[in-house]
Amino acid sequence: MTPNRKWFSVQNKAETEPVEILIYDQIGKDWFSDDGIAAKEFVEALKEIPANRKIVVGIDSPGGNVWDGLAIYHRLKERGDKVTTRVDGISASIASVILMAGAKAVMPRNALVMIHRATGLAMGNESAMEKTRDILRKHDDVIAGIYSLKNHKPVSEILDAMTEETWMNGDDAKAFGLVDELTDAVVVNNRFDLKAFKHFPALQGAGAGASAAPINNKSTNIPVMSDKEKGAEAPPATPTLDLSEISKAITNAVKAGFEGLKEQLKPAEPPPQPPVAPRIENLGNPLVEKFQNGIPGAEHKRFVTGNYHRLGTELVRHGVFNVNTIGAGLANSILSSEAVDTMRTKVAALAAFCRKIELSPISKRQVVNVPLISSAGAIQTNPTTFETGDTVTADVAVTVNQLSKSWHVTNAEQNLGFELTQFAPTNAMVMSEGVVALVTALMTAANYGAGTAVGAAANFDSADLPAILALGKNYGRVTLLLDGGHLAYLLPTTRESFIFGEAGAYGFDGGIYKNNLWTGAIAQTCGFVTGPSAIAIASGPPAALPSGEFISQATVEIGAGLSVTVSTWFSRATRALWGSYDIMFGCAVGDATQAEVLIVA
Repeated sequence: MTPNRKWFSVQNKAETEPVEILIYDQIGKDWFSDDGIAAKEFVEALKEIPANRKIVVGIDSPGGNVWDGLAIYHRLKERGDKVTTRVDGISASIASVILMAGAKAVMPRNALVMIHRATGLAMGNESAMEKTRDILRKHDDVIAGIYSLKNHKPVSEILDAMTEETWMNGDDAKAFGLVDELTDAVVVNNRFDLKAFKHFPALQGAGAGASAAPINNKSTNIPVMSDKEKGAEAPPATPTLDLSEISKAITNAVKAGFEGLKEQLKPAEPPPQPPVAPRIENLGNPLVEKFQNGIPGAEHKRFVTGNYHRLGTELVRHGVFNVNTIGAGLANSILSSEAVDTMRTKVAALAAFCRKIELSPISKRQVVNVPLISSAGAIQTNPTTFETGDTVTADVAVTVNQLSKSWHVTNAEQNLGFELTQFAPTNAMVMSEGVVALVTALMTAANYGAGTAVGAAANFDSADLPAILALGKNYGRVTLLLDGGHLAYLLPTTRESFIFGEAGAYGFDGGIYKNNLWTGAIAQTCGFVTGPSAIAIASGPPAALPSGEFISQATVEIGAGLSVTVSTWFSRATRALWGSYDIMFGCAVGDATQAEVLIVA
């Protein structure tokens, strides 16, 4: 724990009394003076307090960093009815969000609460400004949703109050539903420079005391008592907060945070797969050997980028094949890498279900029996015979179909410099979405019953997960498929937090996966909490195709046990170059009692 707690301290009283946490300055680290404390440090201190202890959080803060404030709010919210929040002076901006974390919020009649819209700075063209606007609006929606959870007012009404930068005394805040209990007026010692806010009440008199002018047409009087009258030394001067610089820093932090999360949530590289296509011969270019021995996916793509000129124009510019120096199989290595890179994140969620992956070729319309385990017998204690008990299974018949996505480059397009590989990512995306759509089409009310409402994304956070997890308490292994809009509000706040899809995340021992495609599912579907046996999946390689008719073929695994066959061929009549992705895939409803569809409303 850092010793620099200028705005944060924990008063750990006797075990029979609540632990008191005092937040008495800006929220988050100051980028210039390094004052303040990050949310990570707050959480570390909070972990030192036993879960069964009551906590009182005293707040006297002008606000600060939005992300730090949201993280502090969520960690306090997890303590439930053990937390009481209290305004000790002012609770402005993001500090007012932390106030909402208390099961009970307490406030003197002459203290102040302020709510307003998020602010930030942007530099660049129109597109950059629009992106900044969208980011700020998302932050406003999240913050308004938190206020709405407390006062149960419409988010639109709260956003209007935020737009006006509304300051409230105790009576105002209680009438607006942001605090639960009022206490007698106290001496308010204003230590902050708040003139940068548009509607902060005009301060009268010198020293630490203040008297407030009307706030939003409501008169609020704050008793004045100077430090001399109190017989105490004046507190050390606090550096003036330059809110324009803070806004700029928040904007930079948002950008840096998204980049960090993008890196953090990047899927792991797939394991090496044995080559199926004929090996490329090294006919004078040793880099080809290194390329062929690499891992399909990002490693192949990085190798091509770094060795473009040394490999020669036949690798990329004429990119798909050149029998004079590299060999026809190189086209499939490049297309296979695109398939792995693009498809693996889309189909990753299918790992949640029971799968039977055939190793031998599958014919079109072939029926594959996928076993679902219903029971495994009892455990024996000090057995005298080990040949007892059995595992009971129920087979689900799954019809497998050939899914194919083809594309081509005409002779004229090749003369203009177009390559077959340029179209691979888009076609790989279409193929993976087609596979996922077959699975989501099973998520209907007829199969799994009416959906369970979890609310809109803006009002969704980790506090909603226990109820979702409880839906699957009797599942063999609980996995959550969640729409990206809802998943965004569960994003880790530190680099030490879990990676989505990791087993055990938030108690889901099967993991949490993003899925944005709900084709055919119940209207307004945003998630699917499931056990393995809810859906049965069958897949495998396609039947062998006629030899000599293709330039090359290869099969590569794309994740969740699925494999895709990559083919390239040449039309002699039109001199067009063709490529295709083929997957043998089928799915069917398994045990319908082992899943629940989640809907917005």
